[in-house]
Amino acid sequence: MRVTTGTLLMLVGGIHSAIGLVLFREPLLAMARAGVFDSVGRDDRARAVAFWFLAMGGALLLAGGLCRWLERELQRPPPPGFGWGLLALGLFCVVPMPVTGAWVLFPLGLGVLFQSRTASALPEVLRPFAHGADHVDVKTVESEATLREFLAALLSYQPAWMTALYGVRAVFVRLLGMRQHGVPRPQHLRPEDIPMTPGGAALFFTVRHAEEDHVWVVSATDQHLDATLAVVMEPAPGGGPRRRFHVVTLVHYRNWAGPVYFNVIRPFHHLVVGGMARRAARAQEG
Repeated sequence: MRVTTGTLLMLVGGIHSAIGLVLFREPLLAMARAGVFDSVGRDDRARAVAFWFLAMGGALLLAGGLCRWLERELQRPPPPGFGWGLLALGLFCVVPMPVTGAWVLFPLGLGVLFQSRTASALPEVLRPFAHGADHVDVKTVESEATLREFLAALLSYQPAWMTALYGVRAVFVRLLGMRQHGVPRPQHLRPEDIPMTPGGAALFFTVRHAEEDHVWVVSATDQHLDATLAVVMEPAPGGGPRRRFHVVTLVHYRNWAGPVYFNVIRPFHHLVVGGMARRAARAQEG
């Protein structure tokens, strides 16, 4: 089950409301005994605090529900303004009252801004493959290589430190009940070795979609997640012989081990894919 920003925001709102019901049970009971209507009063601070504490929780639940619907039903991230709004709300709360749970709004707001930026960078041709993805990242480089030349250099990149990471991974996945069938050996692929037919094999990937000189999409399925690697080539701004390559990673979790595994390796994933993209971009220059 995909965990969205809306889900997390609803969780925060629910916890906030539950805490309010416990902390302010006496003022709330007094309001109930007073008939609820106009029971807060202008000078009753305890009742006013209880009322606005619960109102804040309800607002978070409502905003989270709308955000979750947007992410799940429309498959769209919240707009950047929503992320900036969460950051502003967090700042408004923590400056006058640092001891508060509003600090949680900062990572949520930053997460929305990151999602919006990533979604805007995702090439349109890949949006069907990104449907329901739990993780999306895009690395963009420029090169004079053709798509096949870029892909051959991308898949051939495996320095010693990357091979060592595969060895560490083999130990880690055993803790999650998974297996890695050996450590992949470095391979030197030529442009003509790159399969462009759906169903073709490229290392441990299977080709899902390919268009000569435009896009190449491959995927690998494991028991804990589905990983998709895509490369989209387009003309670089300003014309000339250079081309822009978007190297995209899409991850769909299959069970509980998916997010556990991927969030542990996430920093190394960015290091590896970023290194692959930069090396492929320089392949034609040296």
